[in-house]
Amino acid sequence: CSPCSPASFSPSFSPQASLTGTPPSKATNGETLQSSQGQSGVQPEQNMPPQKGSKTAGQASGLKQMDIGLFFGLKPLKEKEAANGPHVLDSTSVPSAGENTGGRRQRRNGQSKGITKTPGDAEQDLSSAGGQQEAARGRGRGWRRRGWSRVNADGEVQLPRCPFYKKIPGTKFAIDAFQYGKIEGISAYFLTHFHSDHYGGLAKNSTLPIYCNKITGNLVKSKLRVAEEYVHILPMNTEVIVEGVRIRLLDANHCPGAAMLLFILPDGQTVLHTGDFRADPSMETYPELLGCRVQTLYLDTTYCSPEYTFPKQQEVINFAANRAFESVTLNPRTLVVCGSYSVGKEKVFLALAEVLGSKVSLSKDKYNTMCCLESEQIKKRITTDWKGAQVHVLPMMQLTFKKLQDHLTRFSSQYDQLVAFKPTGWTFSQQVESVDDIQPQISGNVSVYGIPYSEHSSFLELKRFVQWLRPLKIIPTVNVGSWASRKAMEKSFREWLTQTKQ
Repeated sequence: CSPCSPASFSPSFSPQASLTGTPPSKATNGETLQSSQGQSGVQPEQNMPPQKGSKTAGQASGLKQMDIGLFFGLKPLKEKEAANGPHVLDSTSVPSAGENTGGRRQRRNGQSKGITKTPGDAEQDLSSAGGQQEAARGRGRGWRRRGWSRVNADGEVQLPRCPFYKKIPGTKFAIDAFQYGKIEGISAYFLTHFHSDHYGGLAKNSTLPIYCNKITGNLVKSKLRVAEEYVHILPMNTEVIVEGVRIRLLDANHCPGAAMLLFILPDGQTVLHTGDFRADPSMETYPELLGCRVQTLYLDTTYCSPEYTFPKQQEVINFAANRAFESVTLNPRTLVVCGSYSVGKEKVFLALAEVLGSKVSLSKDKYNTMCCLESEQIKKRITTDWKGAQVHVLPMMQLTFKKLQDHLTRFSSQYDQLVAFKPTGWTFSQQVESVDDIQPQISGNVSVYGIPYSEHSSFLELKRFVQWLRPLKIIPTVNVGSWASRKAMEKSFREWLTQTKQ
């Protein structure tokens, strides 16, 4: 965007127009994408998804099963493979129990949580130092870039193998898999949203055909400088066809531009990939999901463990807005600060600005990023004039007492007190009974509230979504690096779907 002015397989259980590899040319009006050879790659499709329950058992079998034990760290059934031929999925792409894929257990406050993110799956945008610092604390440092490539005996850098859960069986599609370079058998690379753990590997010289929505495409072109010819924009909530597969992008309630991907394969199989998402009851009204039965669900399992029970987003937003209003009412010379990543947490700082009747001041780089979101609501609120706004947005890494005190000193002619809000899903560890019990950390005239604002689903939100959707298979996409974590998630999935049948 231009800156504004000033493997087919179920890892858990089963409860019951083509591209030719040459990057397609730029789409016209975002509707029809052509390959360089003139073949139609994406075209509008008016047909609605099949009605729920219309899929037969025979159709559902189109996604082949493989050895479930292998996914959960057990030895492969080599004898069965020898007799029946190899599985569709190469077992080397599945992390074994002892393999270090970034899923080592984390320890916070002296307690082992066993919930970590694998490489390429951190919650926040790790493009900033603040995001890296947060990930290092919360995710066991297993994602670090040095583990993304290896050097062979000849000194050549070898990119890691793309894991199976980033591919859609029966297609040539990969999801958020740019750090693996060009992947054999893949001709279309989908990007669910603009967080660096998902776009990692993309750079100015990237020539992979990228499929995403307009907001994410704006950010890819503006921030990463990827050539426009390789960025193929797909509309939201409108069916298109890519390589014979019907596709719809649905709002993922994660960050601006985040999308879930609904695939209807030529054989009738329906696959939903959530990307990163925060499940919400409103999704149960999506016509696209009401009108189909999902066979395979690729699920964001960032917080798929019972201890993750943080409150709803709106409760947290209201809490922050009320505290900010109280502080400014008691002392009009109070500066309000909100932490943010490159993209995300916009709902929080916009609410702060609205309740105070103020603009939101951002750095020039952050300002240009916000302009890519094509939101009139945001454009009306943001400015780069620090003295012209009572709400300042700073990188998460700057929300330390020293840096906040320095920031307050810069504006001492206007303010003599600072109240900051640090929105992160990890704040739930305070184990408070309700958001109203959250207390700030105070140092002098600086107060910092850690608020449990997450852009990922809580455990109970995941449960509700899965029980409503009733997929035949669930493939977790996060925390798959340890055998114990995979086993625990598989148990939860089984219990959830069993309960829906009772």
